[in-house]
Amino acid sequence: MAGRAAAERIRRAIALVNSVADEAGDEEITPTEIAEAIRDCLELGEVDDVPNVRRYLGEALDAVSDGMPADFVAMTLYAALGALREGSH
Repeated sequence: MAGRAAAERIRRAIALVNSVADEAGDEEITPTEIAEAIRDCLELGEVDDVPNVRRYLGEALDAVSDGMPADFVAMTLYAALGALREGSH
């Protein structure tokens, strides 16, 4: 399946953001850690194979930098994952 590695990295980033949104866990997850997870997604060339995936990831990274709520960041990452799924069919 095309985009499998990118999809897995995006899912990991979503899980990280969702843990912040749910306030789950004992450890504090920082915006830097979330940004790093998104940058990990951007490092894959697969994100350029499907329209809008890189754009959504960039928007999610900007949202983290702007201090937007975790729910907003997660929705943007879900959009990237959805675009990746649409483009791989």
